[in-house]
Amino acid sequence: MAPVLLGGPGDRALGAELAGTAVSAVGEFSLQETGALLACARVLVSNDTGVMHMATGVGTPVVALFGPTVAAFGFFPYNARATVLERDLDCRPCSAMGSARCPMGHHRCLVDISPADVAAAVERLVA
Repeated sequence: MAPVLLGGPGDRALGAELAGTAVSAVGEFSLQETGALLACARVLVSNDTGVMHMATGVGTPVVALFGPTVAAFGFFPYNARATVLERDLDCRPCSAMGSARCPMGHHRCLVDISPADVAAAVERLVA
């Protein structure tokens, strides 16, 4: 089964850019339809967003990437079938809600989370 990309209508260009071997459903579903899709998913890989919380709510395992925010703020996935990937950096947290621009200019909080780290977390959750 191919990965499915999700996002809002404003994310369509990024979804098309990332599609490759994934199916882009970016901007195609309502919140209710997104919830139904998440309920059928084997796992969700997401940053700290509302979709992450929706997946947790419907019982879907989550690999959550935390960059500018931290789990200590209380926005972590509350399900035991969740893994939070984050890097211990002196500049974290830099924001309670995240931001598009890194105040330090490097965004290492997310860049330093490797695709291999994400794949390993996914494998552990769906094994």
